[in-house]
Amino acid sequence: MTVNSCLDSVSHLSLALANVRMEEFCGISCFFDGTNDFRTILSDDCLLQERKDEYGDWQTNMDLALAICRLMKKQGVSPRVLIEPTCGKGHFILAALQTFDSIEEIYGIEIYKPYLDCLKLSILQYFLDNPSARKIKINLYHQNVFDFDFASIKKLINSREVLVVGNPPWVTNSTLGEKHSDNLPPKTNFKKKKGLDAITGKGNFDIAEYICLQMIDFLIGEKANLALLVKNSVAKNIVYEQRRVRFPINVIEQYNIDAKKEFNVSVAASLLCMNLGEKISLRCQVRDFYSLRLVQEYGWVDNCFVADTHAYNQHRYMDGKSTLTWWSGVKHDCAKIMELVLDKGRYLNGLGQVVDIEEERVYPLLKSSDITNDVLTSTRKYVIITQKTPSDDTKWLAKACPKTYQYLMEHAAFLDERGSSIYHKRPRFCLFGIGDYSFKKYKVVVSGLYKHVHFSLVKPINGKPVMLDDTCYSLGFDEYENALVAQRILNCPEVQSFMRSLLFLDSKRVVNKDLLMRIDWLNIIGHIRKENVGVSAVAWDKFVSYLSKSVSPKQFYLFS
Repeated sequence: MTVNSCLDSVSHLSLALANVRMEEFCGISCFFDGTNDFRTILSDDCLLQERKDEYGDWQTNMDLALAICRLMKKQGVSPRVLIEPTCGKGHFILAALQTFDSIEEIYGIEIYKPYLDCLKLSILQYFLDNPSARKIKINLYHQNVFDFDFASIKKLINSREVLVVGNPPWVTNSTLGEKHSDNLPPKTNFKKKKGLDAITGKGNFDIAEYICLQMIDFLIGEKANLALLVKNSVAKNIVYEQRRVRFPINVIEQYNIDAKKEFNVSVAASLLCMNLGEKISLRCQVRDFYSLRLVQEYGWVDNCFVADTHAYNQHRYMDGKSTLTWWSGVKHDCAKIMELVLDKGRYLNGLGQVVDIEEERVYPLLKSSDITNDVLTSTRKYVIITQKTPSDDTKWLAKACPKTYQYLMEHAAFLDERGSSIYHKRPRFCLFGIGDYSFKKYKVVVSGLYKHVHFSLVKPINGKPVMLDDTCYSLGFDEYENALVAQRILNCPEVQSFMRSLLFLDSKRVVNKDLLMRIDWLNIIGHIRKENVGVSAVAWDKFVSYLSKSVSPKQFYLFS
């Protein structure tokens, strides 16, 4: 019997009788949701255009779904209840049917009905092709996972072993909100971020992370395993939050996959596996999914969250609180207007317009891609600086720098449309990441974006201090010798090894202020030899004296 002939055989029946007959064929309870659904599936009109952008989904190919199920079985997982919270076209459910002979009941939830209809037909096809296969109860729900009543399922688990498997959306709540999607969790600050953390993006989160935590919370007290495909940042966040939330997770493992191969997307992703129980695991072992080779272990070592526990333990004496304060570069969110290039003695903006403004408002600018050499003495871009601190009123420009003020007014529409709420109720044309530290003569700088972390020394250009964009971080110095020693220390092998133990190389921003502020300068100079750094005894002693007198200035910085 084919799928079409099977559907034809029930076309003359009432909805209730058709559903009874279909459950006998394939185990799906309520195969047809209603009269319209009955007619749609029977007319083969159920497969509509995929909406990847809105739903943030990347359908898992069958080979990968089978490999994941087989890995779970090899690890001794023998589920009697299978749950896929965002089942899509259902390749995990189909793979589980072929892999686990222990399954008694399946629950699948999907918001996009064409996917669910496709899954129903695929399951029907599977049982028609395998008439001797054991029928199990399959419950498929056309519903938003965030509204689904998981408590009703928990009552039916009845102490049976559960496996939650799937591929939740690889998209953030902010992205879906911008698309006015209905596939969003309730508008709650589930990470409990406060104040500026929420304003500047730390309140943003991946939908997959929300679903993972939702599933863990739902299954506390049950014998359960979770195997979910997520971005590596989601896995890291869950391990990071473990110290605070202390979910009863016996084991956390991450199996890195090749997302380009599996989904044709350039993102660091993995299979996140968790075994629930009584212990509280604070670390995660990372393996290669294809070879099962151990790559590293990350997580909490005492009160410190690290990327490589083994390497960190060798250099943990460097982890503390920095005597020196690291600062982010200038944030303006309007590169077309605020950033300039010098062409044949004229400044041009991002619109290709010649910009005639006071030279005193124009400063050399370094972006992440410019930080390449040990010593940087030139820039390819310039930036307009309107303030010395974010609170400075910019109206003074009208008299002191009339050409600059006129230029800003002529392009005010661009600047006034800056969407971030950090600019609200602030002076017009304001900046952030600006303060006394921005005007330091010498700087040791680092990009926050690249896997290879190298610290460069920046000197003034044409008598002006060099500004950084907001993807970079810097230490500012008044004297060249102190900047040179600091840079040499940061690039020495011991400190570089310590840095690598902290860095999650698959993060969107590999280096951030929080990480840099963990570099304990006083402990470092107490352990490493000045000869290994390559500076004179006089320069070394001068820097040690400088460290002992350092006091962090008032901070106007808002971004990690």
